Amino acid sequence: MNEVEILIISNKFDFTTDYITHELHKLGIPYVRINRDEFPSYGIKLSLSNEELHIKISGNKFIVTNEKLKSVYFRAPTFLRYLYTPLEPENQLFKSQWASFIRNLIIFENALWINHPVNTYKAENKLFQLKVAKEIGFKIPFTLVSNNGDLLGLDDKNKYVIKTLDAGLFKIGKKEAFIYTNIVKGNELTNNSNLKLLPVIIQEYLYPKLDIRATVVGNKVWAVKILKQGKSIDGDWRRTKKEELEFISVDLPHDINLLCSTLVKKLGLSFGAIDLAYCDSEYFFLEVNPTGEWAWLINSAGLDIHKLIAKLLFSGVIKT
Repeated sequence: MNEVEILIISNKFDFTTDYITHELHKLGIPYVRINRDEFPSYGIKLSLSNEELHIKISGNKFIVTNEKLKSVYFRAPTFLRYLYTPLEPENQLFKSQWASFIRNLIIFENALWINHPVNTYKAENKLFQLKVAKEIGFKIPFTLVSNNGDLLGLDDKNKYVIKTLDAGLFKIGKKEAFIYTNIVKGNELTNNSNLKLLPVIIQEYLYPKLDIRATVVGNKVWAVKILKQGKSIDGDWRRTKKEELEFISVDLPHDINLLCSTLVKKLGLSFGAIDLAYCDSEYFFLEVNPTGEWAWLINSAGLDIHKLIAKLLFSGVIKT
């Protein structure tokens, strides 16, 4: 029976996790990876009496205990968004019960989680993020949430940013769709009767701005500025094709660097992908994604994010 010190929970097609496992393998560090889409092929027994998880994979047996488990790399959002497509009852049950099983692995509370499911779920809430960011000293854009244009009190001629409260994911046919951040005029909001259908986030329009992605792992912060043809991008940079984007490493001022790492700690996270905007000589916090992507920064900006995550998983400790 092999005792597990590093547990990785992911998906078999997630190449971001592959960077981690490749680094662990290169360093000769043993781990066990379980993929959400392969659960039926495993044998699993979770005993609450002695808090032991037994896993059988292709004839190999592993045991997870609170005493031996150092760390868990949880490569999935806590609230798994399956996209709103009709499912057969059996499939619904399959997804809901395995998702619940993953959540219940928080009984292994002595381990370092990257990131802990409970803290991830809390940190995914955009208004809570903004509140905490403001409390620790970040500048944040003027922000409203509403479903009623009459209540907004906006200047009809000014521009504003509008975005969804939660990730706007859809499935249209066999394709996935996503709602980006949009720029609108005040009168488009005050005169929009469709706004009453659901609440949206409305923020001040920062222009001109420079987009910055700060990736935090433990106490380390990597930052890149995002450009297109050497220039900053108006609106949501994610609308631009990846091959047209430039990700260039930058050094943030010490105080902003410290705010990024402090925010991640304050939210109870070990990892966070933070979006900042630099406008009028000020850094504005926009949002943090506790399950954000980072693998594209390894090649595009030369960042060694995977190496530090592997080291943290091996040590099981984030030094203060």
